[in-house]
Amino acid sequence: MTLKWLLVPLGGLLILSGVIFFSLGLFRKPGFIHNFEEGEYSQDQPFVEPHSVSDGLAVYAIGSGEPVLLFPYPHGHTTAPMAEGPLAENLLGLGRTVITFDVPGVYRSTRPPAVDMDEMINCANETLDLLGIEGPVDVVGHSMGGLAALAFSIEHPERINRLVLIGTFSGLPSAIRWGMPGSSWNVFEADYWNFMIWGLRVVSGRGDLALHKKLQNIMEAASYQNKRLFTPVEIEGDDYKKGIPIRMIWTKKIRGLTYANRLELIQSPTMVLVGRHDPEGPLPCSEELFEGISHARLVIFERSGHYPFVEENSLFTEALDVFLHGEEKT
Repeated sequence: MTLKWLLVPLGGLLILSGVIFFSLGLFRKPGFIHNFEEGEYSQDQPFVEPHSVSDGLAVYAIGSGEPVLLFPYPHGHTTAPMAEGPLAENLLGLGRTVITFDVPGVYRSTRPPAVDMDEMINCANETLDLLGIEGPVDVVGHSMGGLAALAFSIEHPERINRLVLIGTFSGLPSAIRWGMPGSSWNVFEADYWNFMIWGLRVVSGRGDLALHKKLQNIMEAASYQNKRLFTPVEIEGDDYKKGIPIRMIWTKKIRGLTYANRLELIQSPTMVLVGRHDPEGPLPCSEELFEGISHARLVIFERSGHYPFVEENSLFTEALDVFLHGEEKT
């Protein structure tokens, strides 16, 4: 009788383990794809051409005014190079030259990707050097790109004139502490569990491009306060036969990384911008940056989620213009 009662829960545990094993796709071998974006997302018109490609790193310099370094997103959730996204358009509209790069493994950067923060910092330095920019430069970053911009500012303060951080955080521990993923959905919503399960699969490379796009769509939909501005990524039939974008392992590689205890090292004038309803970089994350960085100012956009430069474009551009045309760093 005792053995029987031991076998019942053991059997249930084995069944539960099997369900988890298959639902997470752990039976699949990790499979990644590199430099697929141009063929996947540029059917209507070619992407903007880089200024140059050096040792497999594509760098961009678009515009004719004072340069500003715009950090690209280090993960795989992009459908166009940073050089032609809405944030780049904002900066071009202010008469600036947008300096940026494709991170290794995406678009025109073909060098083998390391997918870590050192790579982001080194690529930023390399980009400025290749373009002959020696003095301090204004630096802008959004979301995970903002985290990379923050790291670059801490490690290389001599290259920073002004720093702009948009919807970002001191590290993933900060974003999790203040709500992710509960800041996007409640635990009773299907997308909460989709995010958890699909996210675990894609960061381990187990899944396909279709799953990656599904994850991207639920995240993007949750990130807009005005849902009419959200345009889903189309899933094609053969996406189920393709792998996961290589940069998706970024979240796994930097999950414990935090700069919360190093914010005081940033001495450049800094502006922190955030949407009141941002679920990916909740407001307390920006408040932490504002409180920890000297010479910082905080701007909150009351009708925006994660993309205030889209949802409240005029107010965002005005705030950015005033800050970037302030006094030079002394």
